[in-house]
Amino acid sequence: MTGPGGSDDSAVARGLPLLFYADGYRFPDVYHTTKFLAPDPIIALEDVEELVLVTSSLEEGRARKESRATSIVNMNEYGAQDLTARGISGTEFWAAIIKRFLDERGLRRVAVAPYFPVAEADRLREMGIELVVANDLRDRRRTKRPDEIDAIEAAQRATEDAWREGVDALRRSKPRPDRTLELDGAVFTAERLRAIVESALLERGYASDGAICAPGPQAADPHQIGTGPLHAGEPIVMDIFPQHKRTRYWADMTRTVSKGEPPAEIRRIYDVVLRAQDAGIKALRPGATGREVHELVEDIIWQAGYDTMRPEQKKDPSDPTPRGFIHSTGHGVGLEIHEAPWISRSGTTPLVAGDVVTIEPGVYDPVIGGVRLEDMLVITANGARNLTQAPRDLVV
Repeated sequence: MTGPGGSDDSAVARGLPLLFYADGYRFPDVYHTTKFLAPDPIIALEDVEELVLVTSSLEEGRARKESRATSIVNMNEYGAQDLTARGISGTEFWAAIIKRFLDERGLRRVAVAPYFPVAEADRLREMGIELVVANDLRDRRRTKRPDEIDAIEAAQRATEDAWREGVDALRRSKPRPDRTLELDGAVFTAERLRAIVESALLERGYASDGAICAPGPQAADPHQIGTGPLHAGEPIVMDIFPQHKRTRYWADMTRTVSKGEPPAEIRRIYDVVLRAQDAGIKALRPGATGREVHELVEDIIWQAGYDTMRPEQKKDPSDPTPRGFIHSTGHGVGLEIHEAPWISRSGTTPLVAGDVVTIEPGVYDPVIGGVRLEDMLVITANGARNLTQAPRDLVV
């Protein structure tokens, strides 16, 4: 894809100064680079060993205390107050500030992120600034530093604590004659289970937007969050993926549980998914590709009698209904819930030490539901260390 003012290029790798105009909440590259969170876009320039932030008076003090910038400059030094007094705002205001900032440094050519705003890019180009799109930014976040792994592991511990509170509620619940579960005198619903989990996360400083608690046939759609009453002997897929409000790092874990013994076919599917997950985890090591791991998992599920998404692994090619293993085996986790590397057919880049990935095979049947298990691991020099400690028990 061609970006504003430059061709598709790995500009950061070629050593161009990197210019950001974006906020750290929505754009993880900005936070990863600056370690500064602000609700509004900031100007940041990374060049060799220098990182400069251009801030408003509102944010200058906090930026000095919290960011990893080597220098902080108040935008008033580039005429912000005069521009405002003249009624200049929006694109014209920010393009003028950025242009003056770059002029001071003698820069006419910089790298920008693919999400650099088009209006500001067009205006800067008109002013003589060449912008080259850097398409390799996500790779900079791939290999995790020890402090990042610590933050992800802390998120995983909170996830497990919240999951346990949900499972404890399931254990306390009692089945009515129609198998509907009751908790504290009221029908126990997927919505209530999700509220228990997400409240526990909130108390620990984590935001969870739509944790999956999908009962029975609803779980055949892997991202169905789950609604309505829960029942005894019914598999419930619990996929929990919170983000810490301060560190911004995510965790990701899935367990499938049942209050009482589920149907025999669910038990069989569970055993297949468990075996596939174990094999996928064992295959993780530096040098292995996500495709190799994914296809190993697919083969186990196919050989057990279930479809996968590989064209030659479908029992009835004329049946368009998604069933069996219908998604990738895993993905990277960090400042985004889904980031590189990919444990899928598209994962052709070898894994390296410091990658944090999930292994989450699942098997789905539109009639009875589905089973998914997900652990999060960090690739080490010799294999992988599992960051997930929650037990994998089907019956609770």
